[in-house]
Amino acid sequence: MASYKMSIVWVCSAVLLIGWVLTQDQAHDWSTSEISQSCDWTCMLFTLQWPGSFCLNIDKENICKIPQNVQEWTIHGLWPQKAHNCCRCWPIFQSHLQDLEPELSQLWPSFIKTRSNFTFWKEEWFKHGTCAGCAEIMSSPFLYFKTVLKLRLLFDIDNALTNAGIKPSCNVSYKYDDLHGALEPLLGDNFVLQCVKDEKEREAWLQLKIKVSKNGTLGCQMGEDLNSSRDRNTSYGYPCPTNATISYFPINYEHPKQPCT
Repeated sequence: MASYKMSIVWVCSAVLLIGWVLTQDQAHDWSTSEISQSCDWTCMLFTLQWPGSFCLNIDKENICKIPQNVQEWTIHGLWPQKAHNCCRCWPIFQSHLQDLEPELSQLWPSFIKTRSNFTFWKEEWFKHGTCAGCAEIMSSPFLYFKTVLKLRLLFDIDNALTNAGIKPSCNVSYKYDDLHGALEPLLGDNFVLQCVKDEKEREAWLQLKIKVSKNGTLGCQMGEDLNSSRDRNTSYGYPCPTNATISYFPINYEHPKQPCT
């Protein structure tokens, strides 16, 4: 009887082991397939946004907020090109970003009252970070966000503009060539300025898109012109016209949608 029971236990254990091995093989095959699809990209856009103009593009009047501690260009995201929403099953939790949260809150805040900082970061992770995760330097939520923060410190946009005498103002506007020329020593020709119109139809500088390679270095051959018409009239702005004067509005914490009222 004891021998019979031992045989039953052995058979059950063998069945469970075989099932576990088959499951692992299937999971491995699925992961490899997913990774090969999500890694079919070579270039990224590191996108910064200017808080002084961000709310101009928000339809609702009172949904926008600019935290008082935000005084510089902030991060919108790091986006692998031609790859989106690669793996919704790759979770991110607030604990993953605990050590980075002070810097993220300062440099990558949400400007929407109904969207917390972590919700913003979570959206960016699922849409873009999971695609970037196949690169070793971004192979986890922590490493992805750490890489983005390093890029923000590397590309010191605020200092470059200040050194060129370009400061936020309600009374002074700038030529496109002046803005572009101020950033060329830092970024070369690897960027595009994006604008949005305010209620007075003035061109306002909203975003800066910087071309970055898969290994996190500046520059990448994207195979398309960021100033092309296909990139115009998006919800987050369009390439600034080269023949117009461009406003660089200051941050208005009390009336972020009307920075120069």
